[in-house]
Amino acid sequence: RSNQVKSYFIVHSGLKEDHFQTTNSLHGWRGLPDVVAVTYLPLGKAVGDVPADTVPEALPAVADSLKATGRKEPEAGQPDGVGTSRPPVVEPEPGVEPTPEASVAQAGTRPEAAYRPWGIKTNLAYLAATVANVGVEYAFGEHYSVEVPVVYSPYTVARKWRLRFLAVQPEFRYWLGKPTGGHFFGVHLDIGAFNVSVDGHSRYQSPDGFYGAGVSYGYVLPFARHWAAEFMLGAGYIHTKYDTYYNIPDGARFEKGVPYNYWGLMKVGVSLVYRFGKKGGTAR
Repeated sequence: RSNQVKSYFIVHSGLKEDHFQTTNSLHGWRGLPDVVAVTYLPLGKAVGDVPADTVPEALPAVADSLKATGRKEPEAGQPDGVGTSRPPVVEPEPGVEPTPEASVAQAGTRPEAAYRPWGIKTNLAYLAATVANVGVEYAFGEHYSVEVPVVYSPYTVARKWRLRFLAVQPEFRYWLGKPTGGHFFGVHLDIGAFNVSVDGHSRYQSPDGFYGAGVSYGYVLPFARHWAAEFMLGAGYIHTKYDTYYNIPDGARFEKGVPYNYWGLMKVGVSLVYRFGKKGGTAR
């Protein structure tokens, strides 16, 4: 329990292992079986240097007992006066700074985290248009993540309406705060191929696919332990060359290699995000 309290200050307040001197007792204090007392000391003082009347009044049970008995905290490994002994304090290795993650693992506790590094998502706006899609995102560092969404539509609804394409849009993101929450800016690539028709006359096909790049802005709103909503817009440039066929069964090609350059809106996202994996970082 004392390690859990210590880990909280290490993770949330930027303290280090060597800022603490910890002793543990195997018996309850004045009938209380589970008590953790934290005393703030002036720099350079040891626990045994602190007189009983300076124990914070916010801990009356501890303060009263110390004042009544005049006892000082025993040194690590010395008897505590009731037939039990305190375990020795484990000092960190010289030159090794314990990390918050190591302290949390030692304490066996799992504090709330600012983010979970791995996430999986689907764009609800694309699903509403019957376009299947799934994306994976990985967060790293203090402000960065990488997302790789795959968009796939295999449908031929009717001869006049064909929407068949495959696209991959990898994106590098910079977050203004901790990754996977709040505002972000992104730079993405676009790679794919299409075979579409929107009327009874022509069908358009990209024999060599298309490619492009763009920028995006978005905001992620966590609303549950693992879940978040993501809102995003992206714009940029796409280049392709397409062939045109008569939109009839086995229709002949009557245009070949027509170049096409597009500037404008490229990504629209209202996504549902699920984050999984071990927690990391600090709670906000």
